[in-house]
Amino acid sequence: MLQLLQHLGSGETELAVVPAPGPQAGRVLIRGTCSLVSLGTERMLVEFGRAGWFSKVRQQPEKFRAVLAKVRSEGIFATWSAVRSKLAQPIPLGYCHVGQVLDAGDSLFVAGERVISNSPHAEVVLADPRSCARIPDGVSDEVAAFTPLAAIALQGARLLAPTAGDRVVVMGLGLVGQLAVQVLRALGCEVLGIDPDADKCAVSAQAGAAVFVLAAGADPVAAAMRWTAGQGAAGVLITASTASSDPVNQAARMCRLRGRVVLVGVTGLALNRADFYRQEISFQVSNSYGPRTDSSTDSAAANFQQVLRWMEGGQLRPVPLISRRHAFIHAASAYSALSSERTFGVLLEYDQSPAALGRTITLPSPQGAGLGLALIGAGNFADRTLLPALVQSGSAFTLRSAISAHGANALLVARRFHAPLASTDSATALDDPAVAAVLLCTRHADHATQAAECLRFGKAVWVEKPLALNETELASVMASARASTAPLMVGFNRRFAPLALGLRDELRRLPGPRSISLHINAGTLPPDHWTLNPTVGGGRIVGEVCHFVDLLRFLVGQPITDVRALMRGIDGQDAGRFTLTFADGTTAAINYLTDQPTHLPKEVIVATGADWAIHLDNWRHLRGEGLSTVRARAGWLRPPQKGHVEALRAFLAAVAARRPSPIPLDEIEEVSRWSIRMQGMLRS
Repeated sequence: MLQLLQHLGSGETELAVVPAPGPQAGRVLIRGTCSLVSLGTERMLVEFGRAGWFSKVRQQPEKFRAVLAKVRSEGIFATWSAVRSKLAQPIPLGYCHVGQVLDAGDSLFVAGERVISNSPHAEVVLADPRSCARIPDGVSDEVAAFTPLAAIALQGARLLAPTAGDRVVVMGLGLVGQLAVQVLRALGCEVLGIDPDADKCAVSAQAGAAVFVLAAGADPVAAAMRWTAGQGAAGVLITASTASSDPVNQAARMCRLRGRVVLVGVTGLALNRADFYRQEISFQVSNSYGPRTDSSTDSAAANFQQVLRWMEGGQLRPVPLISRRHAFIHAASAYSALSSERTFGVLLEYDQSPAALGRTITLPSPQGAGLGLALIGAGNFADRTLLPALVQSGSAFTLRSAISAHGANALLVARRFHAPLASTDSATALDDPAVAAVLLCTRHADHATQAAECLRFGKAVWVEKPLALNETELASVMASARASTAPLMVGFNRRFAPLALGLRDELRRLPGPRSISLHINAGTLPPDHWTLNPTVGGGRIVGEVCHFVDLLRFLVGQPITDVRALMRGIDGQDAGRFTLTFADGTTAAINYLTDQPTHLPKEVIVATGADWAIHLDNWRHLRGEGLSTVRARAGWLRPPQKGHVEALRAFLAAVAARRPSPIPLDEIEEVSRWSIRMQGMLRS
């Protein structure tokens, strides 16, 4: 199928041939008929991609500050590599997609229905049912394509909370601003539209708004006060896009006592306190088309449904806002003119070719040598960490296929690492006799089932941690591993890091009791991040702290006999402090914290004995106190060496020689079981 991608590094807008998605639980599979270009957001992304490095920094200063913090924490080279990888990853364009349901999954939709979703420009999409809505029979596809943008306007209007007859100002009459005028009129409001473009003002006037052309030197505040006979507006909806803070402060001065200002667009936010203080003006930033919940009356789905009702009843008439129509095959060239043309809506129309449903595509690639590998799960970790480490390992292999639920990810990874196949169907790997091993990098909830399936097909499997989310899954996948002649490996890479080997050797040389402390500066994830979802990600303890449980198991070389949770985080991020006891009496502490400054080291390990201490600082160097044999073993300029290269090299050597896993199965099971129990301790 075809999908539109924006390359942020090079600025290229590409109409790419990618594998079509297949049915997926919790998602609606939709075949597109048309989609609408959101000029504000998409033009911004296109222009950002085409900008130089200095301009990119100036446009996103908060991201630049994050880069500086990463430099302090992980070094220049690691940061530079991460930034380049991020910009090399193109992003899908678009979020106004109309199509017909092919597979409803477990949602309330029905195959064959017409739906609008916030999906990107592509011939086939997988959509979140919470951001989908059925299209009434009386609403055409091209009209329905405006629904997400009109829902953005509606969400902003809801936050203004106007009553019928209120006077409301809309600042900025681009596409969302034009729809905001119609939405507010549908709510019974009188509307004043303000924009420097006389043509845009004329379009709003046709929709029933009073208008003010913001010419050089003109005073929009005075115009608003004249329009309200000196009373001030009930509220102001800002849909403009500018770096200036003037619109926000002007909006406050336009309002009546306790009026409201809602920002839907993008402006500067240097607020003048006096402008808000005098009239007790409230200010709020709108969350696009509303929260993605299932039942809220102001959710994205509810806003979509209200907009569609207005379209059906004739209160919203977006067809005059269609400036151009293009066949989707010409979409990339249409984007090249976005920055130079005065336009509102650009409609992309899809062909209904059967080829669009193909889930596997073939790419030109050189003939490789060595083990045949397949990748299932082509996300950021696989693309930026695992596969580059595989290349650095020097092992002889051929990447036969890159497979992902997201066809664009599969294509991009296949291109970068010269795989001849990109697919959204895991059977591509399992049915390929040339594939000896599978690298499994999907979401955590799928690991146990997919690993067991690979083993049943006789494929060696590397499972990026965790192996399982509960003990039932763990027992099942371990049974498959013990019944198979193919090795099972979990991505516990830290035990293979050169400095971990050095630390282990020192610990085994030193007599007497010892204790070990691991301090992990884990950082904060967005509250809706999939890792925190108990069903999909399982949580951060089972998903990441398992790394450190395994590292301790390796360093001590003894079974774990007990684990206690000493502290539970209260921020919903799965922070915690744990103590582990080992069969030889060694004790260890894991401090997994999510509220630390970002510039501090990510991982620090300290081992202590009667008169000595060993520090492993962020996987850069090892130093000893009271020990003449321990010296620094890596430099500041090198990125942290966490053992990815060495772990992959050991795994592929085991596969090639038909040897067991480099990590004994009993230790994989032991570490996984304790990690699952530790996650449960935070929830009990």
